[in-house]
Amino acid sequence: MFEQIYHKYLLHKNEENRKNRYEGKESWYHASGASFCSRKLYFESVEKAEPTNLPNKRSSRIMGLGTAIHKEIQDSLIYYNNIYNNNNINKATNKDNIAQCNIHNFHTEGEIVLEDLNVRGYYDILLEDATDSKDNPLIRLYDIKTISNFAYRKKFTTKYIPEPSMSHYMQLATYGLAVQRKFGTLDSMDLIYYNKDDSRMKKANVPLEYLSKAHRYWKVINEEHTKGLPMFNLGTSPYKDWMCNYCQFLDHCKPPQFK
Repeated sequence: MFEQIYHKYLLHKNEENRKNRYEGKESWYHASGASFCSRKLYFESVEKAEPTNLPNKRSSRIMGLGTAIHKEIQDSLIYYNNIYNNNNINKATNKDNIAQCNIHNFHTEGEIVLEDLNVRGYYDILLEDATDSKDNPLIRLYDIKTISNFAYRKKFTTKYIPEPSMSHYMQLATYGLAVQRKFGTLDSMDLIYYNKDDSRMKKANVPLEYLSKAHRYWKVINEEHTKGLPMFNLGTSPYKDWMCNYCQFLDHCKPPQFK
C-alpha cells in the first residue's frame, strides 16, 4: 500500500514539474540531455513523441531521493544567504564593514536559455564569490549529482582509474555557456557528488574547455535534426548501447542489437 501511494505521489510531482517547466516549450532541447542519444533528443523535442517506457516504482524512488537531496542542499544555501549574510549586515557599523559582508552569494535553480542553440534548463547552484574582490566576484557554477557507493568509489578511490562522466560534464558545461554569456565570465565549474549509501560528499572539477565542447555538441544536434531522424550510430545514437534500456522512447525507437 505505502509503496503504491508513494509511487503515485512521485508521478504527480514529476508531472507537476513538467508542466511548470516545459509545458508549451516542448520544442526546446533540455540541457540535461547533453551528450545523450541524438535520436532521443529528436523524439523528445522535434517529433514530440509520447513517452511510453516510463520509470518503474524503484527507479522513481531513486530519482525522488535525488530530488530531495538536491532540495535540502539548495535550501541550506538559501538559509546561508538569508541568515549569515543578513546578520553580518546588521552587525556592520559603517560602509567599509558592509563592503566586507556578503562574501558568498548563492543562487539556486536558475533558468538558462540558449536561444541560438534552442536549449533550456535549470542550473543547481551559482556562487558569486567575493572573497578576493567585492566589485568583481568570481562566478562559480555547481551541479549536484547523487550516485551509488560503487559509482562514488570508482570516481574517488585509487583502486579505479577515475573516469569522467561525459553526460555530467556536458550538462554542467551547457549551463556554463548561458552563465558565461549572462555574467561575461565563468571562473569555475564543479560537480558535487553525494554518496546515497553513506552520505559522503566530494567535489570534482570540470575543466572550462568543456564549454566549447558543449557548444559544438548542440550545434551538431541542431544541424543533424534539420535533416530528420538520425540513423543509428553507436557513439551518438545511442551514446552507449545500455542506455537504450532506460530510454522513455525505447518502444518508439526500436533500436537494434549493437555489437
